[in-house]
Amino acid sequence: MPTLSALALYVPVALVMAVTPGPATLFVLSRASSYGREAGLLSAAGLLTGTMGLIALAALGLTGILEGAPFAFDVVKTAGAAYLVYLGLRTLVAPKDRGALGAVRGRGDVPVRSGPLLFRDGIVTELFNPKAALFYASVLPQFVDARRQDVPLQMFALGVIFVVFGALSLGSIAFFAGTLQAKVRRGGAWRGVTRWVSGGVLVALGLRLAVSRVR
Repeated sequence: MPTLSALALYVPVALVMAVTPGPATLFVLSRASSYGREAGLLSAAGLLTGTMGLIALAALGLTGILEGAPFAFDVVKTAGAAYLVYLGLRTLVAPKDRGALGAVRGRGDVPVRSGPLLFRDGIVTELFNPKAALFYASVLPQFVDARRQDVPLQMFALGVIFVVFGALSLGSIAFFAGTLQAKVRRGGAWRGVTRWVSGGVLVALGLRLAVSRVR
């Protein structure tokens, strides 16, 4: 496990990283504003599940492969970017709103997206973000004692702390955005704005990832 001195340095850093707005924040905000509170929470859970996967890979030293293999980085990056653009375009063009869990809510402009699919979208989005993988691989080792034999366990423990902070941050965003969506979703104008903004955000995130580099 990490030392107390390492934790004293890491916890404030992890807290700042977790609450700083970024792609994950926009992704959850987009899902919650489109489908509601529960959808935002499911999307956040998916993202954080993917984060734990990336942290486990970083603890095993596997994500460093992406930094030394530009082709592998580009393959993962392209797949992740294409998936985000797909989600965005699907939001923009699909005509019906059946609710986050598939229950018909009446006419609207937001497409159906089941709970399991929302959770899966979060996992895939995070796992296919090589920038996130390299971020964890570069930040976490700075707070471990490399002289000890349990370096992977130290990194994993630090990752769990980050995920806890991330759950509080993304969960709050999903809750408040979903609550607002529930109050105003009956307005036709709101549904149109939600569809275009949410879809546009996802497409923009995909394009941003597509042009990213290893460093």
